[in-house]
Amino acid sequence: MAQLNLENGSAGKRLGAKLVDGIPPALISGLAAVVGMPLIGYEQVSASSAVVDLSMFFVVMGAGSLLALGYWIFLWGWEAKTGKTPGNLMFGLRTTDEEGFAPGWLAVFLRNLIIALSGIIPVLGFVIVMISNLFDSHGKRQGWYDKAARTFVFDVRRGRNPLLTGGINGPSSFAPQPVPPAVQPIQSPVVARPEPVARTAEPVLFQPEKVPTGRTAPLPDFGTLHPDEEAGETVMSRGSAPVKTYAEPAGRKAVRILLDDGRDLVLESVALIGRNPAGKDNEPAQLIPVKDEGRSVSKTHLHLRVDAGRLWVTDRHSTNGSAVGGADGERTPLPGGQPSWAPPGSTVYFGDRSFRVEQA
Repeated sequence: MAQLNLENGSAGKRLGAKLVDGIPPALISGLAAVVGMPLIGYEQVSASSAVVDLSMFFVVMGAGSLLALGYWIFLWGWEAKTGKTPGNLMFGLRTTDEEGFAPGWLAVFLRNLIIALSGIIPVLGFVIVMISNLFDSHGKRQGWYDKAARTFVFDVRRGRNPLLTGGINGPSSFAPQPVPPAVQPIQSPVVARPEPVARTAEPVLFQPEKVPTGRTAPLPDFGTLHPDEEAGETVMSRGSAPVKTYAEPAGRKAVRILLDDGRDLVLESVALIGRNPAGKDNEPAQLIPVKDEGRSVSKTHLHLRVDAGRLWVTDRHSTNGSAVGGADGERTPLPGGQPSWAPPGSTVYFGDRSFRVEQA
């Protein structure tokens, strides 16, 4: 059975992995010292003086130091691109960035720099820094070096390997995704105000364009976007999911969303999603609280608006961001405060949670 959960690496495994990583350069330096010691020249000049020649010793030790440096550079690049080191492989660990992908050169450099500086306090400093993930108050089990470098360490033997399964949000891509229709007439997102005389013009229709996807793909431009009105200070009661009823404007159609916790909800107008969402009194909204022990979801993370059967999603400047993913699993990040269309068949990711968009 596939493992869909993520497991953080324990402090003991992290410490063991780092010690294993340090064995090769220690062996190289020790071997160079053993080879270089017999090469030290010694000549007795007189009964009271002697000349010691250390030139060959320094040559051998220099060669050993260059080999050890080459090892560390190789290890740096290997971990930056794959999250692997000899110690990580031995203990079943992988280093990733905060999205569950390869950490990159700068992140690995910062991690190793902080670990190296811990050696200012011999032995004890190194051990404390390596087990600092035990002191993470946010429950993400990030060590001090992880927080500085914005990285995670996952145990891929006990849980899922995010590097091979689409990052931290990868499990959503395991579920079958419906293929959206190739061409679908959609009403313009601009809703005209009612006029006193009957209108005979047909609503403006257009076909969705093919939009590039990817982690850094630009957001699609679908014309004039609806403004994302900020939610205020209405506080919902704990343990309940209040839903306010209100009249549905003309031309507004419902949209169905399927949350990753199994809930199947129908949206008809405005909704707010978060750990404890709150909205303005002058704009009643359907409040959708989600459980998130890791606190990757903000209190009010997303603002949703349904117009003419289309779902417009706005990230409320959340801490961990949001994205819209297509049927192929590729994600387009959402800029804070700007509404973006989430078409039927797409998946909206917010923090470590997600929901799929369907036609009602």
